[in-house]
Amino acid sequence: MNPLLDIILVEDNDALREELVSFLQRPGWAVRGVDCGEAMDAALRSRPADIALLDLNLPFEDGLGIARRLRTVFPMMGIVLLTARTQPSDRRRGYEAGADVYLTKPTSVEELESVIHNLGRRVQPVNDDALVLNPSALTLAAPGGAALRLTVTEAEMLHALALAPERQLHTEFLLYTLADKSITLTRENLAVLISRLRAKLENTLGQAEVIKAVRGVGYRLTPVVRIVHGSATGGQRVNAATAATTTTAPG
Repeated sequence: MNPLLDIILVEDNDALREELVSFLQRPGWAVRGVDCGEAMDAALRSRPADIALLDLNLPFEDGLGIARRLRTVFPMMGIVLLTARTQPSDRRRGYEAGADVYLTKPTSVEELESVIHNLGRRVQPVNDDALVLNPSALTLAAPGGAALRLTVTEAEMLHALALAPERQLHTEFLLYTLADKSITLTRENLAVLISRLRAKLENTLGQAEVIKAVRGVGYRLTPVVRIVHGSATGGQRVNAATAATTTTAPG
């Protein structure tokens, strides 16, 4: 169950709108139904939403136009298109407009429920003890809010390890991943880079042994690291401090 998930449904068929709102309302899900884009705008001025469910065939402004506006203004909002249009070209236009999911009518309510659960996990802040890596802003933030400035190479290394199976990579693969024409990265200075990063993590974030050496293999990232994207001026749901880009050899 996604706690406090706010959903807005834009559907001009009164009976279908009422049926879907009734089905989706439950503890932890606040669901509002409106019949057009103008009514949606008024509702969102009153309270923002995490997920928008949009019919395509709406009066005045169709679902594609609404999706484009929402994606621009609310880049992290989950957008689901509900439509009877089944042509591949319609589906393509839906995704180009910014939809996360394109569902054709008649839509299985069980499938819609699963889609909302999955989008809810993405659009809502994750409350756990994971570190948060922002490769765009070159920061690594601790759950308490303290943030560490990273070099480009440090951010790329943490990104690669965070996505790796069991968060572990062979040394040679790390060297290949971090290869740059301006830097000659060897096993020795990779070890120096990791040692320096370990010290920064412990001194700034109070996180010890974040990266461990695995004998005969390479390196393993011990904590879960979640990845967000956004500029240093905002645009992300996770509360992580940002910093200016810094580059120091070897990273």
